[in-house]
Amino acid sequence: MSGQMFLRIVPFIGSAVSLILAIIFAVLVNRKSRGSKRMEEISNSIFQGSRAYLNQQARIMLIFFVVLVAILGVMVKFGYLYFASILAFATGMGFSLLIGYVGMWISTTSNARVTNAAKEKGLGEAMNVAITAASASGLILAAVALLFTGFWFNVLFWWYGRESADMVANLLKVVNISVTFTIGASFAAFFMRTGGGIFTKAADMGADYVGKVESGLREDDYRNPATIADNVGDNVGDVGGMKADSLESWLGAIVAAEFLGFLAFRNLAPLLNSVLLPMLISTAGAVASIIAIFVIKLIIRRYKENATVSILTSTTLAGLLITVGLIIAISYFIVRYTMGAEYNFLFLASTGGIVAGFLIGWFTLLYTDSRYRPTRGIMESAKSGPATYVVNGLAYGMESTILPALTVIAAMIFSFYISHGQTDFQMGLYGVAISAVGMLATAPFVVTIDVYGPISDNAGGIAEMAELPHEVRKTTDKLDSVGNTTAAIGKGILIGSAAVTALALGQAYFSQVELLTTGIVLDFIKDPRILAGLFIGVIMPFFFTSILLGAVGKAANKVVQVARRQIKGILAGKEKGDPKEFITIVTRSAQRGILIPGIAIFVIPTLVGIFLGPGGVIALIIGTLLSGFAQAIFMANAGGAMDNAKKKIEEEGRSGTDEHSASVVGDTVGDPMKDTAGPSMNILIKLISVVAIQTAVLVVDLSGKLFHF
Repeated sequence: MSGQMFLRIVPFIGSAVSLILAIIFAVLVNRKSRGSKRMEEISNSIFQGSRAYLNQQARIMLIFFVVLVAILGVMVKFGYLYFASILAFATGMGFSLLIGYVGMWISTTSNARVTNAAKEKGLGEAMNVAITAASASGLILAAVALLFTGFWFNVLFWWYGRESADMVANLLKVVNISVTFTIGASFAAFFMRTGGGIFTKAADMGADYVGKVESGLREDDYRNPATIADNVGDNVGDVGGMKADSLESWLGAIVAAEFLGFLAFRNLAPLLNSVLLPMLISTAGAVASIIAIFVIKLIIRRYKENATVSILTSTTLAGLLITVGLIIAISYFIVRYTMGAEYNFLFLASTGGIVAGFLIGWFTLLYTDSRYRPTRGIMESAKSGPATYVVNGLAYGMESTILPALTVIAAMIFSFYISHGQTDFQMGLYGVAISAVGMLATAPFVVTIDVYGPISDNAGGIAEMAELPHEVRKTTDKLDSVGNTTAAIGKGILIGSAAVTALALGQAYFSQVELLTTGIVLDFIKDPRILAGLFIGVIMPFFFTSILLGAVGKAANKVVQVARRQIKGILAGKEKGDPKEFITIVTRSAQRGILIPGIAIFVIPTLVGIFLGPGGVIALIIGTLLSGFAQAIFMANAGGAMDNAKKKIEEEGRSGTDEHSASVVGDTVGDPMKDTAGPSMNILIKLISVVAIQTAVLVVDLSGKLFHF
């Protein structure tokens, strides 16, 4: 077997190993007991509600899918796309939807098992079961991402290679078509992440406000009929949606690097290897994540009898460090072997991205963990009421954007100039794209520690609704405390990687336009259309946020009204409550809430390109990236800090006090920011870019007939 042939099958090997281990982990978890009949019934209700929501969402997505395939078909007919682009789009959407379903199934079938482990054997075993289930989700992500990119590259490379021996022309077709399956994955991720976010936060806000503040019930009290919908939301938004989001981010980074690698190396010897390199670094991420998962499982077993929140949190953070260190080490040998010693700067660019991702995760921890100044300051402000609690939360959220932004700037400049960007612009852009791939290579482990949070949260809800002894809920609360920390780190890394990936995709669009036309001048003074495109880009995240928060608010209002009526009847002994009514309310609201954003995200880049030209689209991408990144960090950290401040107040035994009531109100404000609008920014800033890339030929053609460049 030739060296290049071996490199082309490496992603398949990584995918197969990840898939086998994911299946083994899922089987091991399923062998655990689900506990009492009541615990099984609650777990089944959460599963059925999650499945019903995802099925309904799939129906809505199918309508959009048919329309978009028809539009793509027209573009193929007039020569703006290849026919294979339609198949790539369909499989991208299908795999993204599949990974969301699989993630939901794993989490909803393992939650009661975690609860029972906490009841029977304590904190250590409960953590072991939860992390094993979460690992299955993380490795499924790796298996799908590597299989998907490896399959499409090899099939397309073989197919077009049959017609011509011109590898440069063949690779250009391959990388152009690859962009389309990123659109499909991003399309599904947008619906799943955004729709799931509306669902979970509308249910959560209604359940918390009516249950805790108005009725004085405990978290997840069985008498609160909205709690089932709340727990369903954890799975459709924080598991299914987050996994789809992670997949499209990872695919976007790989495809952008492949495209820019082609442009940088099209006249150099290691052309094919430059396109393969992003997939190889991603495979290194899967291998490193597998090793880190086994290490932390061994540590958990070592401390199983004496596990504490501090030990488990430190173990998880150690796993992230191991992942980062191993990716750096493996990437050195990958770059050395595939590209040669003269291109060692690509290893340094990748390392810069990996370190930047870790730093952004750490900065997120500083602003959301209750051990540090921002969250403790928010806790103190609860003494003077909900208004000061919210104001302080928003203030710290805005402050938290500074360090991540500086980190992204540093990573971008470092990777560009270390890759000789001052003398070879295309090579510098490729270095930036490789840094994004390095940052996202940690995705399998990051998703593992992120999915662990909702599983633990569900386990606590089942303990409360099944009326298990108070000690069990205390144990699951400790699991949830670890999950709050890990989820915050995961969100931070994904937001940071989204910014660098969007930057790489934006550069890919600029390069695509340069291949098609000349004379693009990004001068705000000479061409007001550039300024117009920038302004449209800046307001895009505000437009989306207003729609998404409005959808959450409207749905939560209905949940509150129904919850008040049902809880009043339940406490009076007149009715049992109907959880399905809440699921129906938030499902319909979620589907309505994503219709306008779903249309706009495809229409706006195309219209801007036609009427403002390619330069206007470049400005649109820049504006959306800068505005969306800042909003994503701000909303995620403000909401996370207010949530964790509330949880710390509860841990200190101050539930039912005025301070606690203020924190619950603040949490209901922060929740849709961190779990609905904030995460949607990740997808928005990338989807704008990939839609722009795929419509570049159309835009250059049509805009050229309206304007002269």
